[in-house]
Amino acid sequence: MGRRLQLNFTPLLVHGDVIRLQTLPFTDSQQLHDLRNEHQTQFAIIRRADQIVALPLEPGATPIGQGKQVSALEHTSLIRPLLEQRLVSLLSANRRPVARYNPITTVGRILPTEFLDADEHIHLQSRVLISIRSLKLQGSYVLGLLWDIEIQKTCATSLAVLSEHGVCLDGLVVERETPVEDVRMLPQRRLVGRVGGIADGKARLSERFMSVEELLPLGELYLEASPENIRHLLQHFTRNASGRAQNKIDEIVFENSRGRSRMEHITRISDWVRGLGAIGLQEGLSVSIGSLINEKDSPVFPRFAEGSTPTYVFDAGTLKSETRAAVGLTKFGPYSRHVFTPTRPNICVICDRARRGQFELFLRKFRDGLTVDGKSLPFGRGFLGIYGLQDITLTFVEADGFTADAYHAAASKAVRMSAEGTPWHLALVQTERESRQLPPQRNPYLVAKAAFLSNQIPTQFIAFETFAMAPGNLAYTLSNLALAVYAKLGGIPWLIKSDKGIAHEVVIGLGSAAIGESRFLKRERIVGITSVFRGDGGYLLSNLSNAVPMEKYGEALTDSLQATLHRVRSEMNWIKGDSVRVIVHAFKPMRNTEIESVKTALQEFAEFDLQFAFLHVKQDHPYLLFDADSVGIKGRGRKHRYGGSMRRLATTKLC
Repeated sequence: MGRRLQLNFTPLLVHGDVIRLQTLPFTDSQQLHDLRNEHQTQFAIIRRADQIVALPLEPGATPIGQGKQVSALEHTSLIRPLLEQRLVSLLSANRRPVARYNPITTVGRILPTEFLDADEHIHLQSRVLISIRSLKLQGSYVLGLLWDIEIQKTCATSLAVLSEHGVCLDGLVVERETPVEDVRMLPQRRLVGRVGGIADGKARLSERFMSVEELLPLGELYLEASPENIRHLLQHFTRNASGRAQNKIDEIVFENSRGRSRMEHITRISDWVRGLGAIGLQEGLSVSIGSLINEKDSPVFPRFAEGSTPTYVFDAGTLKSETRAAVGLTKFGPYSRHVFTPTRPNICVICDRARRGQFELFLRKFRDGLTVDGKSLPFGRGFLGIYGLQDITLTFVEADGFTADAYHAAASKAVRMSAEGTPWHLALVQTERESRQLPPQRNPYLVAKAAFLSNQIPTQFIAFETFAMAPGNLAYTLSNLALAVYAKLGGIPWLIKSDKGIAHEVVIGLGSAAIGESRFLKRERIVGITSVFRGDGGYLLSNLSNAVPMEKYGEALTDSLQATLHRVRSEMNWIKGDSVRVIVHAFKPMRNTEIESVKTALQEFAEFDLQFAFLHVKQDHPYLLFDADSVGIKGRGRKHRYGGSMRRLATTKLC
């Protein structure tokens, strides 16, 4: 099958030789903020190390620093702040209101759902995202624009209007709309708290950020466009049709987010902006926007190499292997099938008493498999058949309701049962999706999980909404659940086939989490080593280090790395002089803290030939690659929002 690749990148052609700028010493962030507010129409102001650089936007701007000129060719990074300001002005002048910077985000038309009452209060709007980036083409970096679209959900009417319509607002999370000093920008919304009650035209916030007043006028507040709030509005304004209204919203988002629609929208908007002509930056300096580059017509199109599919191994001799993990599990069973214990795991089930019947039906399908009209689906053999277990013992401990107190009582009872009888190998906890927004102390699942983990019993949650899934979708959900359960029971589903090198290879995972009692209170970020694997995916250790605050991160990382290497050295039988390669897979880009920690940790392992690499996989970036000739894997390019005709490029940082 052929391919027709296109990037969402339009290169910029710079006209002019010099950039005019002014510099002044940087003192603090408040100084930078004040300068930007005071001179936003005359200068584009940025910080460079210990200097503030002010780039004049108008020829007659009153000087605020020492003036100089630099080569435009050698200082292309200074074109970005100039272009950013010019683009905001250009879009605003052409009735494309700008919502935010970085990326520059313009608000487009409202997409109706045809549920008129809901459309008045819930807006679906297309938004164009424009990022100014450099891309390496033919060995050199070229400045350009990256384009994308998104569909934004907004609760459009204030709490004052919603209150007049009889909407119950208690317990809902709200935002406050505040104007911005830049007249080219739309007003900003900031999260402020949770409504505790309504009185005299004001909302009393039961939870709020520290700087926010307890009482705020209803006319200044809007609901956060969270799934829970959207669902609440749909249930009020569409009544029995709320399910169909939600499906219509999902359909609109899907249709406008799939690969081909996205590519067509990006092409239209980039052509329109390019058609406005060259963009003047300073006197004698301007840029022209090129066309979206594609593999067929652009001689500078970057070279792409498609990675090979990993091979999953299901036996120690590597004779049983497959390129699809699910297929390999069905054919061969898991890697640890012949040595796995226990073969009859003892599993505790925590659930809301009212949901027990439905949960039992769900777990039967999980255990024995799923068939429809006598035909086996992808999970037809069930957990027992696929993973080669003799049986599983399921013991239900019912909670009086889906509340934190009820789940804590049920989990505590289960822990006592484990201590007095046969220990649990795992706890399955029924939960509900809406509970994810609850603070930890009010979240039934987290409360139950804490009780089990404090007694070294692993847990797996199962959302109640999963019970009602269509069989075709449920089969894949059950398959994923079975994989998670088997791993938490200590099994090895598969390994990755890899070329065996001379060096011992270890992959260490660093994780982080934000801990706090509420979304509106200050959270503490803690970090720690979460898992250790061999280079082929073989599991070695987990939860090795204590979680610590960020200010103690460097010291803890040193201690954790040393403890990890000591333990792995023993388990992998390292011998003096062995080559050892350690890859640290981290949750953030590496800085000096990590480098110094590694240097300190390595001092104890001088007898080995140690090599270190830090790997950070960036989760979000603006680079998109389209293939106009692809329909995607199993048709997903047409039917799924991320499909085969559009891929977000993998971005990694290795240092």
